[in-house]
Amino acid sequence: MIFSKRVARLLGAASLTAVLAVSACTGSGQETGDDDTAGEGVILQAYGGASGQFVENYNPLSPTVLEAIRGMVYESLFYFNPLQPLSAKPEPLLGESYVVNEDGTVVDVTIKTGVTWSDGEPFTAEDVAFTYNTVRDNPELNTTGNGPAAEVTGENTVRLSFDRPAFPDVPNVLAVSIVPEHIFSEMENVVIDPNLEPVGTGPMVLGEFTAQSYLLEKNDSYRNAEDVAVPGVRYFSLSGNQAATDKLLAGELDMAGIAIPDVETVLAPYEDLHILTTTFQQVVLTTCSDEEMGCEGPQTDPTVRQAMALAIDREQINQLAYYGRGLEISPTFGVVGRDDEQISDEFPPMSMEPDVAGAKELLEDAGWELGSDGVYAKDGERLSFDVIVTSGYTDYISTLDILKQQLAEAGIEINPQQQANAEILSARSQGNFQVAIDGIFGGPTADLYYIYNNNFSSAQAAPVGENGNPYGNVSKFSDPTVDAAIQAAAATQDPAEKVRLYGEIQDVIVPAMPYIPLINNQGFGTYSTANYTGWPTEEDPYVQDFSIGLLLERLEPVN
Repeated sequence: MIFSKRVARLLGAASLTAVLAVSACTGSGQETGDDDTAGEGVILQAYGGASGQFVENYNPLSPTVLEAIRGMVYESLFYFNPLQPLSAKPEPLLGESYVVNEDGTVVDVTIKTGVTWSDGEPFTAEDVAFTYNTVRDNPELNTTGNGPAAEVTGENTVRLSFDRPAFPDVPNVLAVSIVPEHIFSEMENVVIDPNLEPVGTGPMVLGEFTAQSYLLEKNDSYRNAEDVAVPGVRYFSLSGNQAATDKLLAGELDMAGIAIPDVETVLAPYEDLHILTTTFQQVVLTTCSDEEMGCEGPQTDPTVRQAMALAIDREQINQLAYYGRGLEISPTFGVVGRDDEQISDEFPPMSMEPDVAGAKELLEDAGWELGSDGVYAKDGERLSFDVIVTSGYTDYISTLDILKQQLAEAGIEINPQQQANAEILSARSQGNFQVAIDGIFGGPTADLYYIYNNNFSSAQAAPVGENGNPYGNVSKFSDPTVDAAIQAAAATQDPAEKVRLYGEIQDVIVPAMPYIPLINNQGFGTYSTANYTGWPTEEDPYVQDFSIGLLLERLEPVN
């Protein structure tokens, strides 16, 4: 995992910059290949949460693109840092500046000049327009249904026009990875093409690839190449958090997105190892919730989901799986404390203590009967289902082990099923699961619009069996009131009106509860100063995303 990330986003999710927080450091004596000490510094060794075998996919418009391809190889126009105040301006990357009209329907962008693709071809306004029009013209990519039409308006200017107001979409849209027209226009199907010979504008190009690791090497034609002392970054697939932690403590990783239990105690003896708290990861049980979309199983019953939420001992999960770092979680998925003004007074945080009797009462009032095996049943269907989890994600696996015992007391049986990350993504994309444990993440600013649009909008959901966004509305939740409120929130910058609209959304999603709230975990990334200094800190969080070129321009080798 990366920081708290087990996720990414595109005009909904696929082509948006992923909130990666990989960071890695290799001991100078580590044997990682003959070239791993070439250049001014040493090759950074990184782990972002991958398990199983890597599958080659360097297409930044794809939701299953390999980590760091967005950011290191392909760049967006601007970088929005959610760790900075709302008033902070984004960092220009391929863009120079932009202006949004009063209606929120047009964005005029000025791009940088003199930039080249890694194959030597010039980067142009036509590339930018091509990228956005490609996203707009492909429903699999234009998951919000409001991708902008792009028009070249000058040698270095592009106009992005939306069908409807899109104020909160602007940061996500300007964070889309830009692709070269001269290559992507030749693809038969840009949605699924793996782009095996990537050509980008970023500080890295593709080096070697194996199913267990791949190497990105310094792009000498990068416009700020003189500021990059890192000769390359090697990304690993490992068996999970424990293997990654062992590798980190052995000095064999420079940056890692790992859920380390009791992290402060574990890292205390290692003066070179540090953490940066960067995100809130609202840990949930995601259910395939809507029978009309093809979901099957007892989890499609809202009463079952509500009963499960009541039966959970969150304090026990916090102490045993998250070592007390977890925070209260709201059923609205606003961050308690930070987002209180956006949360309806009708919905207090989920209780940290269980209410098993209340859970049973809910089930029995809905016609569920407790069987002789201690599990409720209704119409011949036992209240039992599988919960998928990525192999090696020790915090999630520990949480499910605890939940299995807790829910059994309420007559609910869950069967944790560990799978490789690629299998999990496929199941989420296709809807071929009953319940999954994962996280809900915010957007580029502290606005609940991003959570609601990504996780609850009908436009982000695909019927079971069809390819959908594995980081979008995988619960298949759909409600016209919610859809209308999300669209209205996108059309206003009035804070009071947004709060009113969010209240309408919360009135629907809290009782429906397609995502069962567990705990709000503070996500963090781990990095080492053994080989490089200049990492972001709590005092200077200049990037949240450890897979972006801005990081490489700040790192300085320890000689």
